Amino acid sequence: MLTESSAVLKIHLRKWTLVVLLVLSLLGVIGGYDRFERNRRIVPPTSTVSIAVLPFVDLSPARDQEYFADGLTEEAINALAKVPGVRVVARSSSFQFKSRNEDLRVVGRKLGATNIVEGSVQRKGDHIRIMAELVKVDDGFQLWSETYDRKIDDIFSVEDEIARATTRALQVKFASPRGTAVSTDGRSSNPAAYQAYLQGQDFFGSDTDKGNLQRALAYADQAIKLDGSYAPAWALRSRVLNVMAAYGRDVVEGYRQAREDANRAIALNPDSADGHLALGWIQMSYDWDWGGAEASLKKAAELEPGSVEVLRYQSVLYRTLGRENDAIALYEQVAALDPLRARSHSSLGYMLYAAGKYDEAAAALRRALELNPQKKQDHVILAQILLARGRPEQALEQVSQEPSEDWRLFGEALTYHSLDRSNDSKSALSEFASTREKGWACQIAEVYACRGENDKAFGWLDRAYRQRDGGLTFLQIDPLLKNLRDDPRYDDLLRKMQLSP
Repeated sequence: MLTESSAVLKIHLRKWTLVVLLVLSLLGVIGGYDRFERNRRIVPPTSTVSIAVLPFVDLSPARDQEYFADGLTEEAINALAKVPGVRVVARSSSFQFKSRNEDLRVVGRKLGATNIVEGSVQRKGDHIRIMAELVKVDDGFQLWSETYDRKIDDIFSVEDEIARATTRALQVKFASPRGTAVSTDGRSSNPAAYQAYLQGQDFFGSDTDKGNLQRALAYADQAIKLDGSYAPAWALRSRVLNVMAAYGRDVVEGYRQAREDANRAIALNPDSADGHLALGWIQMSYDWDWGGAEASLKKAAELEPGSVEVLRYQSVLYRTLGRENDAIALYEQVAALDPLRARSHSSLGYMLYAAGKYDEAAAALRRALELNPQKKQDHVILAQILLARGRPEQALEQVSQEPSEDWRLFGEALTYHSLDRSNDSKSALSEFASTREKGWACQIAEVYACRGENDKAFGWLDRAYRQRDGGLTFLQIDPLLKNLRDDPRYDDLLRKMQLSP
């Protein structure tokens, strides 16, 4: 399954030290030179530094060092995210510029970043050259650059040289002592395990379809088999199992294994945010332990304050707790730091819709569809906005454009009801409910609630409760369930979910 030569794998192992020192150098330089204007739509207002790390380019003659280049890039992103005061553009957005040669000012504008790191990796025989530079976006001024040219087996020998340069750079105050301490604890000493982990991360990050999840799980298992003390692999396995449980795997057993793996990751490396994030998600999606989830996410935020995933998870928690404005504020930061990922704008759009901010919601959803015209559910949420505004004909037009059959049936059941086409609504709902009772119980309840059939709506919500349906995390903000909120059964459900005293 792994195809790289042993020499290449040695590079993966040795790169950790180089990444840490490279990032430390960047921190000092950024602190001395960064001057940027706050813009709420592009950069979160609490930021003091915004930076994007573009994928390092493989310039090797054989073009066979791509995984090393990608791994170097990702580690730089993760290390910078640990530093207080730094907002780092998410990997999913920065990697949109892989193999693209665009003007850095354009890239910076698209990513909402005022500083950009780019670099290259070149291996020839037993020599490797790594070049990195930091560029100030607004004027193209090169703030810092360095080239490391060594034999593969001599990469460790550059540590002292880089450390001395780093110490000098850090004389310019920027980060707290804690922020500059980038630890390598918990990283694998087995390069093959690291390679398997990278492969698993790649499949898990690409999509949540069944095939990719199974591949991601297989690679996580392989990494653990090669190095059972490798905390990131246990955290990855936990997150994969979590998603698989949510999408139909045996729920009880799936979440049990996911929780064990998350706890193992934390035990192996308590100073890594990955394990705390994995545990926090389980506490939200299955345990409904909101206090425990808040503690886990707080710990993850302390470890990686600039992480987009931490902000995303915290927003979900606040949404579940009914803290709508807090959830929106956090997701605005997510969309700013992950601006080229359609999902970022979709999720923000839904929360704005739930808050009754229809113009802003529609704009966010249209942005998501610009980035991904085949994005699922977004046309249906646009239809829900139009229904809320009393425009059912236009809503039906949006529903007709929905690429997902599941969401299209859901949208038709809602929209036909608003058009007084009762039989058509009933037919769409019947087809929707007959084959989708697992995983869609909340959506079926939403349709019944809108149709005024409250007993059936609560019946499906009870089924969702038994199934631990993730849709219940929207319960306190869902506009489609507003007709149920005066019913005592609604308060009973909140209490069972530990969302009400």
